[in-house]
Amino acid sequence: MKLDSNTISRKRAAFTLIEMIGVLAVIAILAAVLIPKVFEAINNSRINNAAMSVQTVKTAMADHYAKAGSFAAQATIYGTNIPVTLPKYNYDQVLMGESFLDKAFATRIGNGVLGTGGQAGTRVEALDVGPSPGLNWQLGTTPGATDATGFALAGGSTNTVVGSACLVCVITGVTENDAKDLNDRIDGPTLGVALGSAPDLNGRVKYAAPTSGVTDVYVYVTHR
Repeated sequence: MKLDSNTISRKRAAFTLIEMIGVLAVIAILAAVLIPKVFEAINNSRINNAAMSVQTVKTAMADHYAKAGSFAAQATIYGTNIPVTLPKYNYDQVLMGESFLDKAFATRIGNGVLGTGGQAGTRVEALDVGPSPGLNWQLGTTPGATDATGFALAGGSTNTVVGSACLVCVITGVTENDAKDLNDRIDGPTLGVALGSAPDLNGRVKYAAPTSGVTDVYVYVTHR
């Protein structure tokens, strides 16, 4: 039987089994290389989001202080500041009331679940330091829902937070991996601890050893 040119062309256009296996092998290799990179990029995006959210709060705090002259007051458009009683565990609401924040503090890490002690979940705290720091301000105390302060900002064993008020971003329900990544992003690895070695009490980021796989992270913003 004589084959016409169209039949021969169609036969030549088909893939052989070896060619198909080769293509699948290349796809598998690319997937093995690229998929971890994709997940790494997603994780970096989450950590960057948390760091940028903290920086946004810091900028809002500076604007607030420039207008109100104190963290124990809320600036108003009428020229008379409204007193704010410290400690205040949702200070982001104050900043929103002044239009220095567009929305409540939130991040893409952590679960935002209600913290122990009845405070809100992920939040901004304004805490009263006072002239004689109490137990909650001692550096050696394991971080909890109400003792977010006592930061050794440069490492070591000295609490360097002094003044009348300290502002802290609290991120609840964070995995230890994310807590360490955020610490490394903000403080650098030298002020952090190895995975599995929590608590981390040095630098601007500190957190307790995880319970049920998660921990609350406290990020120093500023003090006055």
